[in-house]
Amino acid sequence: MGFQTEEQLRKSKNKKIELVLHQLTSLPTLPAIAVRLLELTIQDDTQAKEVVTLIESDPSLASKIISLATNAATGISRNNASLSKAVVLLGFDAVRNAVLSIKVFETLQEASPNDMSVTFDWSGFWKHSMAVACAAKRIIKLLNPKVDPEEAFICGLLHDIGKLALVSSLPKSYSRVIELTEASLANIADVENKILGVDHSIAGKRLGQKWNLPESVIETIWLHHSWINALPEVLTNPEIVQSVHLADIIAREQRIGYSGNHPIVDSSMEVAVQLGCNPADIETITKQLLEDIGQRAVMLGLENIETENLYHEALASANSELGKLNTKLSEQNQNLRIRSGYFELLADLSLALKPTQSVLDVCEAVTRLWAQHQKLKRTAVFLHHKDYDIIEGFAMLESRDEGPTAFMLDSNEVPEDIIQFEQLHQADRRKFRILPAGTTMPWFFEKVCPVYDMSRTIAIPLIINDKVVGGILWESDMGTDAYANQLRELSALASTTALALLQAASQNRLVMMCEQLNHSNRLLHDTQKELLSSKKLAAVGELAAGAAHEINNPLSIIVGRSEWLMSTEEDPEKKDTLQKISEKGNIITDIITELMEFAKPATANQEITEVSFIIEQAINKYKETAENKNIDIQTKFTPNLPDISADKSQIISALVELISNAAQSYNNEEGTITVATNFDELEEKVVISVIDRGCGMDSKTLEKATTPFFSAKKAGRRRGLGLSKSIRNIENNGGTLNLSSKPDNGTIAKISFPPDYETASLN
Repeated sequence: MGFQTEEQLRKSKNKKIELVLHQLTSLPTLPAIAVRLLELTIQDDTQAKEVVTLIESDPSLASKIISLATNAATGISRNNASLSKAVVLLGFDAVRNAVLSIKVFETLQEASPNDMSVTFDWSGFWKHSMAVACAAKRIIKLLNPKVDPEEAFICGLLHDIGKLALVSSLPKSYSRVIELTEASLANIADVENKILGVDHSIAGKRLGQKWNLPESVIETIWLHHSWINALPEVLTNPEIVQSVHLADIIAREQRIGYSGNHPIVDSSMEVAVQLGCNPADIETITKQLLEDIGQRAVMLGLENIETENLYHEALASANSELGKLNTKLSEQNQNLRIRSGYFELLADLSLALKPTQSVLDVCEAVTRLWAQHQKLKRTAVFLHHKDYDIIEGFAMLESRDEGPTAFMLDSNEVPEDIIQFEQLHQADRRKFRILPAGTTMPWFFEKVCPVYDMSRTIAIPLIINDKVVGGILWESDMGTDAYANQLRELSALASTTALALLQAASQNRLVMMCEQLNHSNRLLHDTQKELLSSKKLAAVGELAAGAAHEINNPLSIIVGRSEWLMSTEEDPEKKDTLQKISEKGNIITDIITELMEFAKPATANQEITEVSFIIEQAINKYKETAENKNIDIQTKFTPNLPDISADKSQIISALVELISNAAQSYNNEEGTITVATNFDELEEKVVISVIDRGCGMDSKTLEKATTPFFSAKKAGRRRGLGLSKSIRNIENNGGTLNLSSKPDNGTIAKISFPPDYETASLN
């Protein structure tokens, strides 16, 4: 059943009011004797004899009027009492009010249902009404001595007549009103409005208008609960309404009879001061109230009321209400203790959570604090990462032998269970519920913690933006019903936990992104550096190619002419000079050839080959032309190394250059060079390392080592194209060269190539 809109609630309330008012119209009218007496007493020429004759037609009524006169200190004794004397001595107003009160009481009591299930305290109601009437009669003398006290009395007596109207017309509904009022010790008017759509002041006003009651009575019935300083200015007699308002508070404070209005917002003394009454006078009225009730009770057939009984009833009523208040207070204290415990839990949780914690850290913190708060042995918290399709959480166990505490699952392992858990919430998003975990998430018991008892484990959903993102589970002997009055607190815990988990997940993603960005920046820096080096080499190559082309033509002429002149020259000195010119020209030619090879290396003729074969060929070739014969070259080959696809001659040439540089680092002294192989699993590369323990290079020399024409040797150095050519050959075959060196600690040169898995595999 959905929630009603504000417009629907308004229409529903209007329908309730219409029903109540319709029921009121079905109540009987006042007896003819009461109506006729009202007509007579408002006429100026009415004689006492006419009133006596009318009352004599109702013997019961006549007896009550005589009894009222003999109890009113009129001087009439029971021995010589007569109706004529009673009417004359009481006066028309007092007689009218007495008759009206009696007939209203009789009419509504006759109209009331005989159903025993209707719980309305008629006797208690009239005792309360009589108390208000008696107090109002005395209070009006303080507020306005000109007003007839009997008018205030009748207004006080009938001020709650609306309750009789409602219980007579809607007995079962009003029984529900009384039940709820007593259970919550509330204001009965508020409960009437909630259940019936109208309260007893409105119902009494409508009934008074139907019966043509005096205007002062109708106004009092309608406004006796209103704030005394907010009464309309057009009232017939506002002092009567004020006196009844104060009298009602006094009667409720003294616990006389039944009113149904338990809260007392303003005390009688506070209201008396606002009305300008002397508090001492109010104390006197209060003390005399029980005796006044006993004297006037006979008028309504309540002759058995005695002052002592009223004291006992008031005391019993006060004790009963105090007992209810104590019970309610105990329940409130229990709820406050529970709520205080949750506040402490949330405070501890806020202290335990740190900005840098992971999702598992948060799950563990919530799990341990919840177990401590509830004195539990088995609890768990999990988060469903929908972006990563994983379930991550922490489960608290009684001992480590029972299994893991942290867990992580692919959500595709338990898709139906997760969907079922979330759909239970989606079915009614407005309702936060405690769920049996055994039927809503069996995956937890099957894949995470089989030691948990499915029948005793319950769960609450973690909800953010109306979506279930996880859950808290725990074993409990009490079941879900034990937490029914803690739903608000559990919802706060769930919301706090869900928010903390999502913040931790976001923080973790941010940290990972920063770390990945830093790694990417480093790779970008290295790549840019390699690219810059490659561009430099390419630029030098283009420059060398252009220079070689321009130099080669005139150089060929110089060398050719020098050789021709040398062949015809007889003078030994001149011939020797021409010989030197030719030799130097050929040297320049060799340089140009090297420049051309560096600028435009030959296209790699790649073929599948074993790495060990290339290394052995390079070592043999180096030894053929080695200048330092004191170098010991050792090899360390990784077994089952994948083959590579490369131009063997170009790679051998590059390795010869690296071995030669390693040998030169020993400065013609003895030394060892190690040529080793290995497979870099992280980069998936075949690596050839040339390692020496020679003089090494400082950072500046290492930075320029691959620059064309650079050499650390000053005298008799070579042209400085060896490493540059080696890099060109290595890159030409899809490889990379990396140098690392420290002064006096040797150098390591690593060549990396992608493996060829089609012909070889790594075991």
